[in-house]
Amino acid sequence: MSRIPPHLRALPVGLAWLALSPLSVHAGSLAKPAPGDATRGQALYSQQCMACHAADISLAGPLHRGVFGRKSAGVPDYPYSPAVQKLRLTWNDRTLDAWLQSPNRMAPGNRMGFAVPDARDRQDLIAYLKTLTPTPAPAR
Repeated sequence: MSRIPPHLRALPVGLAWLALSPLSVHAGSLAKPAPGDATRGQALYSQQCMACHAADISLAGPLHRGVFGRKSAGVPDYPYSPAVQKLRLTWNDRTLDAWLQSPNRMAPGNRMGFAVPDARDRQDLIAYLKTLTPTPAPAR
């Protein structure tokens, strides 16, 4: 029997998980998270993420330039797993934090085999990802 209440079953997998997560019911989650340190986040990204990700090139994982504010499975021509294709969410502070904390809980069957258990590390990584704004289109 599904543990997802009937009113949440119609939501995409990732949104249903967020609705049921402690983040959505904990009173502290209503407070704005502390801002992350983008410089520390860049160092963490280099140490922990660059084996699979880069800002501008899809490696084993999709490129990260412009990830903040992008729809999930939004990199053209990247072969996302069916689990990620079903998420149908926008990457923001809350969704990125939940994803980095437990990608397999958010999208069972996805291919990301890495999690960031430390909340400060997640906030710093997210602060760095925010700096990777989309590249402007070249002038004509």
